[in-house]
Amino acid sequence: MKIKLDMKTTQYSLSAICAIFLTSFLMIPSMYSQSSGYWRIFFRDKGNEVIAPGSNLWYKTLEIHTQRCLDRRKKNNPKGPLITQADAPVQSTYIKEVAKYVDTVLLTLRWNNYIVVKTDSSRLNEIQNLSFVKAIQRTGVKLFPAIINQPRSTAFVVKKELTEKVLTRRDNCGVFRYGPSLNQAALLQVPLIHQMGIIGQGALLSFLDSGFRWKTHQATKNAHVLAEYDAIQKDSITANQPGDVSSQDFHGSICYSTVSGFQQDSLIGIAPFSSFLLAKTEDIPTEQHLEEDNYAAAVEWSEALGADIVSSSLGYSVFNQPFEENYAFADFNGRTTITSRIVNDAVRRGMICVTAAGNDGPKDSTLITPSDADSVIAVGAIAPDGITPANFTSRGPRADGLIKPDIAAQGVSVICINPGDTTSITNSNGTSLATPLIAGAMGLFVSAFPEKTGYEIRQAVYATAINAQSKNTSLGYGLAQIHNAMLTSGILLSPMITYPVGQYQRIVFLAQSAYPILNMQIHVRKKGDVEYRTIAAFKYDTIHAWAIDLWKDTMQLGQYECYVTVNDTKRSRVYPPHLPNLDSSFIFTMNQTIIPCGIPEDILPKHEYPMSAEDSFTKAGLHIQKPGAYRYQLYSINGSHIQDGVLDLAAGVYTETILKRLIGNNSLVALILFDGHQMIHSTILSPNQY
Repeated sequence: MKIKLDMKTTQYSLSAICAIFLTSFLMIPSMYSQSSGYWRIFFRDKGNEVIAPGSNLWYKTLEIHTQRCLDRRKKNNPKGPLITQADAPVQSTYIKEVAKYVDTVLLTLRWNNYIVVKTDSSRLNEIQNLSFVKAIQRTGVKLFPAIINQPRSTAFVVKKELTEKVLTRRDNCGVFRYGPSLNQAALLQVPLIHQMGIIGQGALLSFLDSGFRWKTHQATKNAHVLAEYDAIQKDSITANQPGDVSSQDFHGSICYSTVSGFQQDSLIGIAPFSSFLLAKTEDIPTEQHLEEDNYAAAVEWSEALGADIVSSSLGYSVFNQPFEENYAFADFNGRTTITSRIVNDAVRRGMICVTAAGNDGPKDSTLITPSDADSVIAVGAIAPDGITPANFTSRGPRADGLIKPDIAAQGVSVICINPGDTTSITNSNGTSLATPLIAGAMGLFVSAFPEKTGYEIRQAVYATAINAQSKNTSLGYGLAQIHNAMLTSGILLSPMITYPVGQYQRIVFLAQSAYPILNMQIHVRKKGDVEYRTIAAFKYDTIHAWAIDLWKDTMQLGQYECYVTVNDTKRSRVYPPHLPNLDSSFIFTMNQTIIPCGIPEDILPKHEYPMSAEDSFTKAGLHIQKPGAYRYQLYSINGSHIQDGVLDLAAGVYTETILKRLIGNNSLVALILFDGHQMIHSTILSPNQY
């Protein structure tokens, strides 16, 4: 079944793609007298205490932010304050006092210092008279102009640290078979990244949508979901439950599956081995500004838990409930609406925010918010040919003339799960589907370069997109080219690959760069030891593989750690990067096989000749079984090429001394020997005497 998510043709997208924003006034109209409704209660302050290192408020604020969140903030803004007054909790005594006058407190938002309540309007005058209340506003209107630099929150407790469940399938699951989902990945150059073993590990993505039925489908049930939040029913269940319409969790499920899905020959998501947060913010039967408040609460929740990326296939412009104020296009100036402001606040804290441009094209200036936000990555939809803008994709510019959207991905016939089934897939249309493809690609970028800031990643993606030199109002910078963006950002390295080969334990790293790679050193130590042993790696002839061999007879039992340093002609990199609270080395044991998922095993060097001396050369020698002419290359230890040549070798064992004599070079050099195009040996020739 083909499910179309162009807003003009489907019942599902009206609420999930295009919710509508209102204008703002602060008054209590007589028409609301004696009627129960939703209201924003703004507070004057966060209490008497000002946040300062070591203060009570400081520790309370730290308590609602995970270490992952604080590390991300510090990386993105190393000179700025780690937390501010805006991050502090809304004053609990204020909330308790207001709660005496209301039916329920629905949301607590720290960054703008307000709560959302449901109450009879006859109680509002009493609330307004409370000394700490700054203002009251009906949720059906636009948020006040930026009045306060404060809040965060939720109607549930934010845990200090996420509990990581064991993530399986990261290694030794073979090459990815994309099936019909290949095109949407290939347009973004994603398979080139997956083949490096970069599959999202280490990245945390948050999805905001209408709900998520992810536990029942084969493609998504094993996804690494760390937490869920239902802003509508105020619990942690994002799938349908009593009170939800049947289509409530449909839209979120299909969008999310394009990133998290993993079903060979059917659907391979863009970053399937990332970790995920899921937030249900959109109430399908209605279009009301309260959904924007839900959105804001979910962004704050995601940020405090340390999310790197927020993906929202949602947008707001026109509302369908009584007394709800529609947005005028003039409001889409990047910093006026509730959602555009919350997105900008999140980006300032180091998050990458990705959202749908909307499905109101092809006319100009048909964007919805928050795609107008200054700092958001607004995503347009492109046809499967990678060139043609989808007819429905909303066009810019935004109200002040700034060109939007920002980037594009496939948004027509995008492969996703069928949430009503356990194994089947379908395809859908919409900027809603293009958006998670870009968010997933950003997850791959964070996974590959955890040391990069959100701003650096965003700029690299813009600078390498198809229309990088000519941004337009249909597709922005055009189709993203994520692999190219990574190569321009630094030296791209795979996770560690290791496997036994005969009497050796081979360690391999795949390495790619926009510039020639000169050399690589792999640093190894037994876990618990102080010193690393540094070994020069050698490049395998046919792929981007650099490897060393450890002679198992010289290695002790137990776990080993390793990391790599690599240099190209312009840059250097240490991997894993030495960042706070991240593993700074890879762990392995002798005879273990670790081949990260996505890497084709048959491209790895499997011959039994050692790929480095590592004490093994003088013990085992070079075994030549068939006589003939063998091509060799000599390099200096710093990677400079010295000479090429040919050796006529008879069958037998060749020691280091014999090889040096045959080559006529007694200096400290690296030797690589080839049989045709196949590398059969590499080692370091020491400067010992003959």
